[in-house]
Amino acid sequence: MAENTNQQGQGQSRSKKLSAGILFIIILLVGLLGFMSWLYIDQKQTTQQITRELSAEKDSLQSELKTIRVSYDSLQTDNDTLNEQLDQEKERIDNLLSEIRQVKATNYTRIKELKDEVSTLRKIAKSYVRQIDSLNQANKKLRAENQRVRQQIQQVEQSKQQLEQEKDSLTETVNKAKVLRAENISATPINDRGKEKHKVDKINKIKVCFTIEENVVAKPGDRYAYIRIAAPPEGFILTNSEDNLFDFNGKKMVYSARRPFEYTGKATDMCVYFDSKGELKPGKYDVYIFADGYEIGNTSFKLEESGWLFF
Repeated sequence: MAENTNQQGQGQSRSKKLSAGILFIIILLVGLLGFMSWLYIDQKQTTQQITRELSAEKDSLQSELKTIRVSYDSLQTDNDTLNEQLDQEKERIDNLLSEIRQVKATNYTRIKELKDEVSTLRKIAKSYVRQIDSLNQANKKLRAENQRVRQQIQQVEQSKQQLEQEKDSLTETVNKAKVLRAENISATPINDRGKEKHKVDKINKIKVCFTIEENVVAKPGDRYAYIRIAAPPEGFILTNSEDNLFDFNGKKMVYSARRPFEYTGKATDMCVYFDSKGELKPGKYDVYIFADGYEIGNTSFKLEESGWLFF
């Protein structure tokens, strides 16, 4: 009886221990399941957070690449080599933009690589900006220098032209200063005895006297003085030969009479005579004096009708 009771007690004890073990295992399993659930949820949230961050990083890379691309478009240079390099960088950026659009947000490794490439591109872009800015500044200074040089050349040309004009003016002044001038000019009709007459039938010669002024600039030497007498009414030049010609302004002109003389630079008096072999007409006669290819003086005189009257 006592033994049966002992056995029942032992059975009950084992049953309690088994129940407690099962309960512990159940609790352990529930705890483990809860931990696994928490771990899964946490991992999922972490993954989602990383995915969002990578997606934001991807968007940021795209935005930065577009900004760099725009900065390249604003770079202006006349250097063909630099322009070719800029085109290559633009193409590289366009390729990266295309790849970033296609890469998955979960591809952390590639996004990290792309981020490094964008960082490199940023540095390269800044380098080009500095280089082109330096080049543009240098070109600006060069253009300013060229402008200054052109202005200097223009000033030199203007000074040269002014000097040439002054030289020409001085030469003209000197040439004018060299021209002989006649003063105290008189034209007197005379008869065969040298007496002054004014009746056309009494005149044998026209006597033209004058003084060539002193001129220290004119070159001394032998010269000719030419006289041209224009008769009324048409102004034909009186002459005794068609061969009586002299040069004036590049053409041949008829003269009435001439006289050689030696000019020493001092005032020189002389008279030139024209033999009147033809019939003279009453009226005003103009007399012109030439020397060294210039007209150096002029005067005039009048002749009257013949003194004989016929009825």
